[in-house]
Amino acid sequence: MEADPTSGDEQVQPKKRNPRREEAPAPLPVPLARPAFSIGRLEAKMKANLAPKLAAPDILRSMALNLPHVFTLESSPVREAGTKAARTVAKSLLGISSSVGGKPLKRCSGFWIDWNEESKTGIVLTTAHLVCTSSPVNIWLGGGEYASHANVTVHLLDGTSAEGQLLYYQPHYDLAFVKVRVDQSVQVPSFHEEVMLAQEVFRLGRDNMLDLRITYGRAEYQNSTMYQRYHNMYFNCTGDAKDDKEYDNGGPVVDLDGKVVGMSNNSKRGTFIPWSILVKCVDLWKKYEYKYIPRPHLGMSFKAIKLLEPAHLDKIWRMYNIDDGLVVRKVSKGSHAEKFGIQRGDIIECINGKCISTTIELENVLASICKDSSDNLNDLNVEIHVSVGVFHTLKKHRTTGELPASVSDLGEVIMD
Repeated sequence: MEADPTSGDEQVQPKKRNPRREEAPAPLPVPLARPAFSIGRLEAKMKANLAPKLAAPDILRSMALNLPHVFTLESSPVREAGTKAARTVAKSLLGISSSVGGKPLKRCSGFWIDWNEESKTGIVLTTAHLVCTSSPVNIWLGGGEYASHANVTVHLLDGTSAEGQLLYYQPHYDLAFVKVRVDQSVQVPSFHEEVMLAQEVFRLGRDNMLDLRITYGRAEYQNSTMYQRYHNMYFNCTGDAKDDKEYDNGGPVVDLDGKVVGMSNNSKRGTFIPWSILVKCVDLWKKYEYKYIPRPHLGMSFKAIKLLEPAHLDKIWRMYNIDDGLVVRKVSKGSHAEKFGIQRGDIIECINGKCISTTIELENVLASICKDSSDNLNDLNVEIHVSVGVFHTLKKHRTTGELPASVSDLGEVIMD
C-alpha cells in the first residue's frame, strides 16, 4: 500500500530535470513624451471634463494600481462580508504553472486541501486543465490529451516558487492533486458541501503576478450543453470583465462565510465543481491508495427535467404526469444501457432506489456507490451493478432493473 502523500515517510524527491522558473513579468510600457500645448488639445480636455463619468471609482482605483478589477456591490452588505471571506481564503490560494520540455504550458490557480506540519508537505487541489495539451470541442467523444510528466511549479504567496509533484489527475471530473514541500506553515481553508440556487459567492484566483482576482456572482444550476460534462454548477456574473480568466481555473469558489463551496474549472464558461462532489473524489482517492478515483460509466448523458424551460416541463407533465427526474439525452451505441432498452427521451427516475432530480445529485450518488462498494475496485475496468428506475416514454411504462456499469477513472465516452 502506498504511503499517504502528506506523510513524512515519502518526501518529494527533486526531479532530474530543472523545474520551470517563473517568467519575469513583461516590462511596463515606456510613457510617451508629453505633446506640445495646442488649442485642439485644450478643447479635447474641456470636452472630456464635461463628459459623464461612466467609470465606477473602484474601477479607476484598480486601473491606477494596475490590479485586476474586483467585482463588488459598493453599497451592499455583501462588500464587507465578501472582503472578509475573500481575505480569509486568499491565505490558502496559490498560483500554479506547468511546462513541458522547458516550454510553458498552462498557468492557473490552486488551493491547499491538506497539510502535514511535521513533514512540511501538503496537497494542492487544482484543475486537470493544468496539464491538458489538447481539449476536444465535444468532451463526450474523448480525445483529450494530458502531459502526465509535465513540470509543475507552485508559486507561493511570499513571491518564491517550489517544485510541485503531480500526484494524480482525473480527466472526467477535471481535477488534479499536486504535492509540494515548503519551509513554512500554511493555512487550509474551511469547506462547505451545500450550494444553494442563486447563492451569493465569489470566485478567487491569482494572476501571474500573484495578485488576487475576485469576481462576485451567484451560483446556478443549469443543464449543460451536449458537449460538456454535467457535474458542474454555474457561476453567474453580470457584467463580467473581458480579461483573461484562465488564471481563475483551479481557484476556489467561496461563500460569504469564507468557506470553499467549489472549484472553478472553466471560468470562461462559468462552471465550477461543487465541493459535495470534490470531497467524495478526495475520499475515493484516499480509499484507493492515492492511485485513482473510480467512477461508474452508465453509457448515457442527461439533462434535468426541473431545469428545462417551463413550456417543455409542462408538456412532459401533461403527457406523462412526471415533473422530476433526468431526461436521457444520448445513449452510447453498444452500451449496457442500450441493451437494457433505454432510449433517447426516456426518463431516469431513480438510481439505487434514490430519486434523482439533477445531474449533480446523480454524480454524488455514483461517487457514493464507489465509496460504499464492497466489490474489489482496486483493478479498474471492472463492472458493478447499478439499480435504475426508468420510465420509457414511447411505451409509457416503467421498468426497474440492474444495469451493469464499467468502472474507470478515464473520461466517459458516449459513442454515436
